[in-house]
Amino acid sequence: MKYKLFTSITFLSLIFLVNVVYAQDDQSDRSGLSYGARIGATVSNFSNEQPHTSAKLGLLIGGVVEYGFSDILSVQAEPSYMQQGGRFVRFSDDTRFGSDGSLFDLYTTNSDVTLHTLDLPILAKYWLPKFGDIQPNIVLGPAISYTLGASNVYQTTYYYNQTFTTANAYREERSQYEPFQMGITGGFGGEVSLGTKRLLIDFRYRYGVTPVKKGYSYIDIFTVQGDLRTHSAYVTIGIGL
Repeated sequence: MKYKLFTSITFLSLIFLVNVVYAQDDQSDRSGLSYGARIGATVSNFSNEQPHTSAKLGLLIGGVVEYGFSDILSVQAEPSYMQQGGRFVRFSDDTRFGSDGSLFDLYTTNSDVTLHTLDLPILAKYWLPKFGDIQPNIVLGPAISYTLGASNVYQTTYYYNQTFTTANAYREERSQYEPFQMGITGGFGGEVSLGTKRLLIDFRYRYGVTPVKKGYSYIDIFTVQGDLRTHSAYVTIGIGL
């Protein structure tokens, strides 16, 4: 419910902002269909329903398909390959189950997880008055992601025979993450005319609404669990046609 309320308030605020901004005579005609391509960098993190999570960098490559209804309003789809994910730490103590510690029963694992996703935000775009040669805009809308894969680069430190031993490893673990996740994407951007083309610069924040990993426990105890969501901020640069 709180996500629906947040979306509704934000949407109405944007409508109000557009209404109070006066129409400019020098605005170009943006009605009809247009396309573009973009590339950028992401900073993602897992939510803190479980502690000891942090952020990681990633890549975004995608396209832009926009349909303009008027000089101030359009709808834009941004299909993209997007790296999401984050970092988290897990602590394990199997001696609590009666082990005598003769095996690697005490260990800490630091995981750096990259979620390879196909992300599709559908955004309402509102055009603001020009600022010099820059035509700014603000966007907001829902997004859905499909998880193509999940790679985990992790480091595990064991305590054995009164000695700490650290090992690095890698594994694919797509099955541990949800195939689909829903989110809300918002942000702002601008474009500059390059003759028949446009330079596009955009800033976005994607808030994960549904979990990407359910029932995760940072201390490996089923009674201490939390669902992890992933949130991403990203900046892109592209060319519009």
